[in-house]
Amino acid sequence: MLMNDLKIIESCLLGNTQVFSRLIDNYKNMVYNLAYRMSNNSHEAEDISQEAFLRAYQSLARFNPSYKFSTWLYQITLNIIRDRFKKKELNYVSLDAPIETDDSEFYPQPANSINNPEQIIAQKEDVQAIQQAILSLPLKYREVLVLRHLQDLSYIEIANILKIPSGTVKVRLYRAREQLKKILENSI
Repeated sequence: MLMNDLKIIESCLLGNTQVFSRLIDNYKNMVYNLAYRMSNNSHEAEDISQEAFLRAYQSLARFNPSYKFSTWLYQITLNIIRDRFKKKELNYVSLDAPIETDDSEFYPQPANSINNPEQIIAQKEDVQAIQQAILSLPLKYREVLVLRHLQDLSYIEIANILKIPSGTVKVRLYRAREQLKKILENSI
């Protein structure tokens, strides 16, 4: 863990709660990215991110400094996502939907194929099929797949976040890949 993070946490616990905004600045992209990858909805990702930081702030006294702050924050975020999936509050939005900004809409396009409309359409269909396949996986497989391949975390980091042995992470990742492969063989 960054010493900076530990100092910020200690400062918050001693009453200087305004420095918590530094932790938010340091980790907001990480939390939002995970929430978006798991929910596929920007509004849900924003809500999940806000709730994750609120829970982290409220639970700061229970933080164990022997772990990285990011690992602890991943756990909190995933717990919120799991709760929302159990309550069926998360709705899915297509990856092809425009990303709304304050002044306009942005349609994401692959950088290498901007001038080839046929390739753009084919890639969008592939991306959509892959995203739908990932979303169709059971939550325990989707979690390890997103954390490993989309968040680029190590097996040990994933094991710490999910509080399971690294061997279980490997097994779940293998099974997730196998299920994803079967799903994609039928759809692409």
